Amino acid sequence: MPTKKPGASKSAKAVAPAQNDSLSNQMATLNQGLMSLYHASAELQFSKPLSSLLKSILRGLKSGTGISKAAIFIKDESSFSLNGSAAIGLNDKKLSETNLLLTVEEESDLLRANISPVHAANPNMEKSRLALLIEKELELKNAELVALEIRDQMVGLLVYEKSPTLLQQEILFIFSRQAALTIENAKLFAKVEEMALRDTLTGLYNRRYFNQILDYELNRAKRYRQSLSLIFIDIDHFKEINDSFGHSIGDQFLKQISQKLSSLFRTTDLVARYAGDEFVAVLPATPQEGAMILAHRIQEVLSHYEVMVRGRTLQVS
Repeated sequence: MPTKKPGASKSAKAVAPAQNDSLSNQMATLNQGLMSLYHASAELQFSKPLSSLLKSILRGLKSGTGISKAAIFIKDESSFSLNGSAAIGLNDKKLSETNLLLTVEEESDLLRANISPVHAANPNMEKSRLALLIEKELELKNAELVALEIRDQMVGLLVYEKSPTLLQQEILFIFSRQAALTIENAKLFAKVEEMALRDTLTGLYNRRYFNQILDYELNRAKRYRQSLSLIFIDIDHFKEINDSFGHSIGDQFLKQISQKLSSLFRTTDLVARYAGDEFVAVLPATPQEGAMILAHRIQEVLSHYEVMVRGRTLQVS
């Protein structure tokens, strides 16, 4: 029967309190992170600009993980770029002016890193072009990048300055998911709001939005003593097109007319579908003479415009 070495039991007993202290510290840090997440989530219940919501998330991230410098970029789908939106410990103005090109390869690498963190596996790995660029633009040291993704689609980027102390990766991941959801919800809300202002057939602004803008422009014209003009446009004999060719052809006819009309106005003008085949345009800072010149030009252009619908040529007047 083996004999116990003197002092073995004492050594074992001496290790246990240290293990308990380590576990207690981890639990306390995790609890602090979760509380930070709770408070950040509570702030998201209020109606605020997206940048303010993201800043609340970053403040919670700082409280929960100890990260003192961090920023969130939002991905612009049309230009495939990253635009600075919110930051803590960094220059807000400089961030808002930062616009970074994102390559397809870089996006794939960032999404892959969410599943299997590359830097954690190989800390000596050479930094990416994007990481080096962000360090230079934002004056960060040892920048870490985390893709903000929804359903394997990148919607933004979380950037933070890595601290020598061990960070709570679980809390970091939870906050990054919250930021991604916030960006996605803001985009969906903006899309729904835009749809509520647009005519579903023509894509022009609808009558409801026209009424809102008209009130605003009337008040502004009175305040600054500026001219304001309206142009009403009515398509001739549209009912005959519907009766002769059917409503689907009539709808295509209106779509093409709407596109043509949009090209004839200035970017400062607002063109809306008023009702049926009636359109209206609000022309800020435009006197009556200028509006009449434009109205005659529209009449002239449309009189020579032919709409092709399903192989049929329809004349506009």
